Amino acid sequence: MPFFGPFVANFKIRLALRRSFCFPACILNTMQLDHPIRVLKFPVQRRAIALVLLALTLLIGSREGAMAQIIPTNVGHTNDGGFATGLTVAGNYLYLANQSDGLRIYDVSNAANPINVGHTNINGAFAQSVAIVGTTAYLANHVDGVRVYDVSNPTNPVSIGHISSSSGKAIGVAASGNYLYLANDNDGLRIYDISTPSNPVNVGHINNGGRATGVAVSGTHVYLANGTDGLRIYDVSIPTAPVNVGSTNNGGPANAVALSGHFAYLANDTDGLRVYDVSDPAKPVNVGSVNEGGRATGITVAGNYAYLANATNGFRIYDISNPASPVNVGHTSTNFGDSANAVAVSGSYAFLANNADGLRIYALQPQLSSGPTGTNTFSFSWPAFAPFALQKTTNLTASWATLTNQPIPIGVSNQIVLSSSPVGGQFYRLISQ
Repeated sequence: MPFFGPFVANFKIRLALRRSFCFPACILNTMQLDHPIRVLKFPVQRRAIALVLLALTLLIGSREGAMAQIIPTNVGHTNDGGFATGLTVAGNYLYLANQSDGLRIYDVSNAANPINVGHTNINGAFAQSVAIVGTTAYLANHVDGVRVYDVSNPTNPVSIGHISSSSGKAIGVAASGNYLYLANDNDGLRIYDISTPSNPVNVGHINNGGRATGVAVSGTHVYLANGTDGLRIYDVSIPTAPVNVGSTNNGGPANAVALSGHFAYLANDTDGLRVYDVSDPAKPVNVGSVNEGGRATGITVAGNYAYLANATNGFRIYDISNPASPVNVGHTSTNFGDSANAVAVSGSYAFLANNADGLRIYALQPQLSSGPTGTNTFSFSWPAFAPFALQKTTNLTASWATLTNQPIPIGVSNQIVLSSSPVGGQFYRLISQ
């Protein structure tokens, strides 16, 4: 498994612990691993003072606050023109809706070096978003409708079907089973039978006003981000006859929606992120919200974290283990002068459609915390959003050894407790698995 190089190179602090008796008496700053610098040293008899300073040092980091636990670090970038607007990741490939440039396909097996392996652009419209079903890509292509491509060979996407935009503009698209759900701007919600991908058939339609831009599906319900109309919820158990069963509006406009469990997460433009309990789809209840500036344009949820594309404010990461109280735990320090439109997450990487700046790829680096937990014991913990392993070494130029201790889930974190405090000079790091 590869070493998570950017993670180590960009850690806020690194620990090298020397001990006399049972307490570490030395802390080293090794932000530059080639030149570790001793920044604190304490005599053993001042262990209480050292403990306090160690704790304070571990809290040093992002100005986002003490809860900042995930450090997004830009490790990859590519720009083939166009305006990166929507994206999705499937396996080793990323599919980018690139507005007038059409559909771009990238091999992201090496996230630091995305490679454009496929491209297609029919009718030169404004590609907005893309959904992948097996080996078929459905591209929401604005006034051109939806383009259907066979991507069984990602290096050679082949057009196999087309859906007219009717009187709307294809903006958001989602699929479930044999059906495709289209957020079709001022035309509302369109439902297509895609059991034969080359011949999609419009079987259902509903329009409650607003401006449909984002769509998500869970079971027999469709959730529509409907602009100034807010969030609409439809029962699609009979696809030919969708029924509006619920709605809510807290300002906005609503741009995109993502689902996790019985909660809906709404990217609500200048209103920020809204969280709704939709356990009863007929009665959505706003249980949480957070707004830290920017314009919430895209949203995805993975595990206990929500990733918000926030326009010129970059993208933000929220701990949603308590949906009623989302907590900002990570934020890009720069957005390279453009606007985050949409975000996708795969493993320990976030992929950002960053408008004219193209595609940005971020390593999601968990912030490692450590400290004594009891008599002669020591713990390490980190956010459990992706598989990582803890390694140690006594010499930064030597090899690293993976600790065999199994991490214990503690809330949204993983924790390893050492049966004794580290002995001698030791360095620790995390690597992705």
